[in-house]
Amino acid sequence: MDRPLTGRVALVTGGGHRVGEALARALAGAGADLVVHAHRSIAKAEQLALEVGTRAVAIAADLSQASAAASLFDRAAGLGLHPDIVVHSAAGFLRRDPLATTAEDWDQVFALNLRSFFLLSTELARRRRDGGGDLVAITDAAAIELWPGYLAHSVSKAALVALVRGLAKALAPSFRVNAVMPGPVLPPEGTSEVERARMAERTLLKRLGRPADVAQAVLFLLTCGFATGSVVEVTGGSTLWRGRAEAGDRFPTDGSA
Repeated sequence: MDRPLTGRVALVTGGGHRVGEALARALAGAGADLVVHAHRSIAKAEQLALEVGTRAVAIAADLSQASAAASLFDRAAGLGLHPDIVVHSAAGFLRRDPLATTAEDWDQVFALNLRSFFLLSTELARRRRDGGGDLVAITDAAAIELWPGYLAHSVSKAALVALVRGLAKALAPSFRVNAVMPGPVLPPEGTSEVERARMAERTLLKRLGRPADVAQAVLFLLTCGFATGSVVEVTGGSTLWRGRAEAGDRFPTDGSA
Protein backbone atom coordinates (compact mmCIF):
# COMPACT_ATOMS: atom_id res chain seq x y z
CA MET A 1 0.00 0.00 0.00
CA ASP A 2 1.26 3.48 -0.89
CA ARG A 3 2.29 5.36 2.27
CA PRO A 4 3.71 8.62 0.90
CA LEU A 5 4.16 10.27 4.31
CA THR A 6 6.19 7.49 5.91
CA GLY A 7 9.06 8.97 7.91
CA ARG A 8 7.31 12.28 8.47
CA VAL A 9 5.68 13.67 11.63
CA ALA A 10 2.41 15.58 11.44
CA LEU A 11 1.02 17.88 14.12
CA VAL A 12 -2.77 18.00 13.73
CA THR A 13 -4.55 20.66 15.76
CA GLY A 14 -8.12 19.97 16.77
CA GLY A 15 -7.40 16.32 16.01
CA GLY A 16 -9.58 14.83 18.72
CA HIS A 17 -12.90 14.78 16.90
CA ARG A 18 -14.96 15.58 13.82
CA VAL A 19 -12.97 16.71 10.76
CA GLY A 20 -9.75 16.95 12.74
CA GLU A 21 -10.02 13.30 13.73
CA ALA A 22 -10.56 12.30 10.10
CA LEU A 23 -7.46 14.26 9.11
CA ALA A 24 -5.34 12.62 11.79
CA ARG A 25 -6.47 9.13 10.79
CA ALA A 26 -5.84 9.85 7.10
CA LEU A 27 -2.33 11.13 7.81
CA ALA A 28 -1.55 8.05 9.89
CA GLY A 29 -2.93 5.89 7.09
CA ALA A 30 -0.51 7.61 4.72
CA GLY A 31 2.37 6.66 7.01
CA ALA A 32 2.92 9.77 9.13
CA ASP A 33 3.64 9.68 12.84
CA LEU A 34 1.26 11.95 14.73
CA VAL A 35 1.12 14.64 17.35
CA VAL A 36 -2.63 14.96 17.97
CA HIS A 37 -3.53 18.25 19.60
CA ALA A 38 -6.81 18.76 21.40
CA HIS A 39 -8.26 21.06 23.99
CA ARG A 40 -11.62 19.98 25.42
CA SER A 41 -11.59 16.70 23.46
CA ILE A 42 -8.26 15.42 24.80
CA ALA A 43 -9.74 12.07 25.91
CA LYS A 44 -10.80 11.37 22.32
CA ALA A 45 -7.38 12.43 21.06
CA GLU A 46 -5.71 10.02 23.47
CA GLN A 47 -7.93 7.19 22.27
CA LEU A 48 -7.15 8.03 18.65
CA ALA A 49 -3.41 7.98 19.40
CA LEU A 50 -3.83 4.44 20.74
CA GLU A 51 -5.76 3.27 17.70
CA VAL A 52 -3.75 4.49 14.71
CA GLY A 53 -1.14 2.27 13.12
CA THR A 54 1.78 4.67 13.50
CA ARG A 55 3.57 6.26 16.44
CA ALA A 56 1.26 8.87 17.92
CA VAL A 57 0.88 11.02 21.01
CA ALA A 58 -1.94 13.28 22.20
CA ILE A 59 -1.17 16.67 23.74
CA ALA A 60 -3.66 19.07 25.32
CA ALA A 61 -3.27 22.81 24.79
CA ASP A 62 -5.37 25.95 24.55
CA LEU A 63 -4.21 27.43 21.27
CA SER A 64 -5.89 30.73 22.02
CA GLN A 65 -2.95 31.29 24.38
CA ALA A 66 0.10 32.75 22.66
CA SER A 67 2.51 30.43 24.47
CA ALA A 68 0.75 27.25 23.33
CA ALA A 69 2.47 26.90 19.93
CA ALA A 70 6.01 26.72 21.31
CA SER A 71 4.82 24.53 24.18
CA LEU A 72 3.27 22.03 21.77
CA PHE A 73 6.54 21.63 19.87
CA ASP A 74 8.55 21.40 23.09
CA ARG A 75 6.29 18.72 24.56
CA ALA A 76 6.29 16.74 21.31
CA ALA A 77 10.08 16.88 21.18
CA GLY A 78 10.20 15.63 24.76
CA LEU A 79 8.27 12.60 23.56
CA GLY A 80 10.65 12.05 20.65
CA LEU A 81 8.49 13.52 17.89
CA HIS A 82 9.64 16.48 15.79
CA PRO A 83 6.88 17.64 13.41
CA ASP A 84 7.68 18.67 9.87
CA ILE A 85 3.98 18.94 8.94
CA VAL A 86 1.36 21.14 10.61
CA VAL A 87 -2.33 20.73 9.76
CA HIS A 88 -4.37 23.36 11.57
CA SER A 89 -7.96 22.20 12.02
CA ALA A 90 -8.72 23.64 15.46
CA ALA A 91 -11.35 26.36 15.31
CA GLY A 92 -13.91 28.09 17.45
CA PHE A 93 -17.35 29.07 16.15
CA LEU A 94 -19.17 31.97 17.73
CA ARG A 95 -22.75 32.36 16.58
CA ARG A 96 -23.80 35.84 17.66
CA ASP A 97 -25.45 38.99 16.38
CA PRO A 98 -22.62 41.32 15.32
CA LEU A 99 -24.04 44.05 17.56
CA ALA A 100 -23.77 41.70 20.54
CA THR A 101 -20.20 40.61 19.76
CA THR A 102 -17.75 42.01 22.29
CA ALA A 103 -14.10 42.89 21.85
CA GLU A 104 -13.26 39.85 23.98
CA ASP A 105 -15.36 37.60 21.72
CA TRP A 106 -13.60 38.95 18.65
CA ASP A 107 -10.13 38.51 20.12
CA GLN A 108 -10.85 34.94 21.27
CA VAL A 109 -12.04 33.86 17.82
CA PHE A 110 -9.08 35.47 16.06
CA ALA A 111 -6.57 34.07 18.56
CA LEU A 112 -7.64 30.49 17.88
CA ASN A 113 -8.63 30.60 14.22
CA LEU A 114 -5.90 32.91 12.91
CA ARG A 115 -3.09 33.86 15.28
CA SER A 116 -2.44 30.28 16.36
CA PHE A 117 -1.72 29.23 12.76
CA PHE A 118 0.74 32.09 12.39
CA LEU A 119 2.52 31.11 15.60
CA LEU A 120 2.58 27.40 14.71
CA SER A 121 3.95 28.25 11.26
CA THR A 122 6.75 30.48 12.50
CA GLU A 123 7.60 27.98 15.23
CA LEU A 124 7.92 25.20 12.65
CA ALA A 125 10.01 27.43 10.37
CA ARG A 126 12.43 28.36 13.17
CA ARG A 127 12.86 24.78 14.33
CA ARG A 128 13.30 23.37 10.84
CA ARG A 129 15.19 26.24 9.27
CA ASP A 130 17.43 23.83 7.37
CA GLY A 131 14.93 21.03 6.82
CA GLY A 132 11.77 22.58 5.45
CA GLY A 133 8.24 21.35 5.90
CA ASP A 134 4.58 21.66 5.01
CA LEU A 135 1.72 23.65 6.52
CA VAL A 136 -1.98 23.26 5.73
CA ALA A 137 -4.70 25.45 7.24
CA ILE A 138 -8.34 24.38 7.29
CA THR A 139 -10.43 27.42 6.47
CA ASP A 140 -14.05 27.14 5.33
CA ALA A 141 -16.67 28.58 3.02
CA ALA A 142 -17.40 31.32 5.56
CA ALA A 143 -14.27 33.04 4.22
CA ILE A 144 -16.14 33.68 0.97
CA GLU A 145 -19.79 33.70 1.99
CA LEU A 146 -19.28 35.81 5.17
CA TRP A 147 -22.10 34.42 7.29
CA PRO A 148 -23.79 37.30 9.17
CA GLY A 149 -24.54 35.17 12.23
CA TYR A 150 -20.86 34.14 12.48
CA LEU A 151 -19.19 37.37 11.47
CA ALA A 152 -16.09 37.14 13.68
CA HIS A 153 -15.54 33.55 12.54
CA SER A 154 -16.10 34.44 8.88
CA VAL A 155 -13.66 37.35 8.90
CA SER A 156 -11.05 35.28 10.75
CA LYS A 157 -11.30 32.57 8.09
CA ALA A 158 -11.00 35.12 5.29
CA ALA A 159 -7.90 36.49 7.01
CA LEU A 160 -6.59 32.92 7.32
CA VAL A 161 -6.66 32.59 3.53
CA ALA A 162 -4.62 35.80 3.24
CA LEU A 163 -2.21 34.55 5.91
CA VAL A 164 -1.68 31.27 4.04
CA ARG A 165 -0.76 33.13 0.88
CA GLY A 166 1.47 35.57 2.73
CA LEU A 167 3.30 32.79 4.56
CA ALA A 168 3.71 30.87 1.30
CA LYS A 169 5.68 33.85 -0.01
CA ALA A 170 7.57 34.50 3.20
CA LEU A 171 8.66 30.92 3.88
CA ALA A 172 9.40 29.76 0.32
CA PRO A 173 11.15 27.79 -0.99
CA SER A 174 11.84 25.59 2.05
CA PHE A 175 8.25 25.52 3.31
CA ARG A 176 5.03 25.02 1.41
CA VAL A 177 1.88 26.63 2.86
CA ASN A 178 -1.60 25.75 1.60
CA ALA A 179 -5.23 25.68 2.69
CA VAL A 180 -8.30 23.52 2.28
CA MET A 181 -11.70 25.21 2.29
CA PRO A 182 -14.50 22.81 3.28
CA GLY A 183 -18.13 23.65 2.70
CA PRO A 184 -21.06 21.87 4.38
CA VAL A 185 -19.30 18.74 5.61
CA LEU A 186 -20.29 18.23 9.25
CA PRO A 187 -23.17 20.38 10.46
CA PRO A 188 -23.12 21.21 14.15
CA GLU A 189 -24.51 18.65 16.55
CA GLY A 190 -28.25 19.10 16.92
CA THR A 191 -28.80 20.28 13.35
CA SER A 192 -32.24 19.10 12.28
CA GLU A 193 -32.88 16.99 9.22
CA VAL A 194 -34.73 19.92 7.68
CA GLU A 195 -31.69 22.15 8.17
CA ARG A 196 -29.36 19.47 6.81
CA ALA A 197 -31.52 19.11 3.71
CA ARG A 198 -31.52 22.89 3.22
CA MET A 199 -27.72 22.97 3.49
CA ALA A 200 -27.41 20.16 0.93
CA GLU A 201 -29.75 21.99 -1.43
CA ARG A 202 -27.43 25.01 -1.31
CA THR A 203 -24.64 23.06 -2.99
CA LEU A 204 -24.28 22.36 -6.69
CA LEU A 205 -23.95 18.64 -5.94
CA LYS A 206 -27.12 18.65 -3.78
CA ARG A 207 -25.55 16.73 -0.91
CA LEU A 208 -23.38 17.21 2.13
CA GLY A 209 -19.70 16.38 2.02
CA ARG A 210 -17.75 13.93 4.21
CA PRO A 211 -14.72 14.44 6.42
CA ALA A 212 -12.91 12.02 4.11
CA ASP A 213 -13.33 14.55 1.28
CA VAL A 214 -11.41 17.13 3.31
CA ALA A 215 -8.76 14.57 4.22
CA GLN A 216 -8.22 13.69 0.55
CA ALA A 217 -7.59 17.35 -0.25
CA VAL A 218 -5.08 17.67 2.60
CA LEU A 219 -3.21 14.58 1.42
CA PHE A 220 -3.13 15.96 -2.11
CA LEU A 221 -1.55 19.22 -0.93
CA LEU A 222 1.00 17.38 1.21
CA THR A 223 2.09 15.11 -1.63
CA CYS A 224 1.92 17.54 -4.58
CA GLY A 225 5.34 19.12 -4.44
CA PHE A 226 4.48 22.04 -6.71
CA ALA A 227 1.53 23.32 -4.68
CA THR A 228 2.06 26.32 -2.42
CA GLY A 229 -0.15 29.31 -1.68
CA SER A 230 -3.08 27.23 -2.90
CA VAL A 231 -6.61 27.17 -1.50
CA VAL A 232 -8.47 23.98 -2.47
CA GLU A 233 -12.25 24.29 -2.19
CA VAL A 234 -14.09 21.17 -1.03
CA THR A 235 -17.50 22.78 -0.94
CA GLY A 236 -19.67 20.84 -3.35
CA GLY A 237 -20.05 24.14 -5.16
CA SER A 238 -21.78 25.86 -2.24
CA THR A 239 -19.75 29.04 -2.79
CA LEU A 240 -21.26 29.26 -6.29
CA TRP A 241 -24.85 28.74 -5.20
CA ARG A 242 -26.94 31.67 -6.36
CA GLY A 243 -29.56 31.76 -3.60
CA ARG A 244 -29.54 34.25 -0.77
CA ALA A 245 -29.39 33.03 2.84
CA GLU A 246 -31.10 34.87 5.62
CA ALA A 247 -28.83 36.45 8.24
CA GLY A 248 -27.56 33.84 10.65
CA ASP A 249 -28.83 30.72 8.94
CA ARG A 250 -25.53 29.53 7.54
CA PHE A 251 -23.89 26.87 9.62
CA PRO A 252 -20.21 26.07 10.27
CA THR A 253 -18.59 22.92 8.95
CA ASP A 254 -16.74 21.83 12.06
CA GLY A 255 -16.11 22.59 15.69
CA SER A 256 -12.73 21.10 16.38
CA ALA A 257 -10.88 22.52 19.33
